[in-house]
Amino acid sequence: MENDGRQTVLIVDDSLLICNQIRLALKEEDINICEAHTGQEAVEQIKQHQPDLILLDVVLPDADGYELYGTLKEADQKNAVIIFLTSKSSDEDVVRGFSVGACDYIKKPFVKAELQSRIHAHLLQKKQKDELDRQNRELRNSMEKLNYMAYRDGLTGLYNRRYVVGDLLEDMRSCGKEAVETVFAMVDIDDFKRVNDTYGHDAGDMALVCIANILESNCREHRVVRWGGEEFLIILFNVTVDEAFDICERIRRQVEQFVVPYGKEWFSCTITLGLHVFKPHEALEECISCADKALYYGKRNGKNQGVWFEDL
Repeated sequence: MENDGRQTVLIVDDSLLICNQIRLALKEEDINICEAHTGQEAVEQIKQHQPDLILLDVVLPDADGYELYGTLKEADQKNAVIIFLTSKSSDEDVVRGFSVGACDYIKKPFVKAELQSRIHAHLLQKKQKDELDRQNRELRNSMEKLNYMAYRDGLTGLYNRRYVVGDLLEDMRSCGKEAVETVFAMVDIDDFKRVNDTYGHDAGDMALVCIANILESNCREHRVVRWGGEEFLIILFNVTVDEAFDICERIRRQVEQFVVPYGKEWFSCTITLGLHVFKPHEALEECISCADKALYYGKRNGKNQGVWFEDL
């Protein structure tokens, strides 16, 4: 019943007469109506139907309506509007009803036209609020997707250069600890042009994706960036020099041993890595440049190896 697109009203009153009167008053409204005659039934009905509006009697056989309000809101997942129904008429009762969070207060015996008007107005406001909430959720989801896309490489799913410019420094600050370092490793696939020339660019893309997966699987607590073309940048947080080199060596060996499948063909690749320990006084560009220099020293001197800038 609650899934047909119509709004749902829950009547919580121990009087069958009152319930029938409300049903008759609302029969022209395009809504679903359900009933509860005790506090316990009200909680069960909310869990089952998740109404948009609740008409809550102040006095029930097993509960005080004001105290029941909190229990109902805990079971409510739809931010239902709650209107108190009561035969009490003092200002103190009205103030108490509003103080616990009710949005309105209707006295019994009620005037049919007044009941219809108030319920109609509150349901309309609820529908408008739900629509606004839906639009806001869609907007947030769209913004999250755009932010993800802005910082991610379309082919490999890794971070891209915008991440380095935008959020990397903040991540480095939040990860900083004594006695450990942040190490940058620039990675390049050896002889990648030969892969494209021999097997085609689709095969080259397959190699990029496979190698990206190897990099990321070894760097769950770190960051891997698609730097461009066949180059990647690894940022290792909170590592000693030995730990950083061990991670890079493990990656290098796994890439060397990995067979890239492409149709009936297969091929392997190797990578060269240039490593540099980030210094607090360095700019990111300077740090990356040092890792890049170490990388190309390794490329000129045999490839398929990791080289520290500090050793040049």
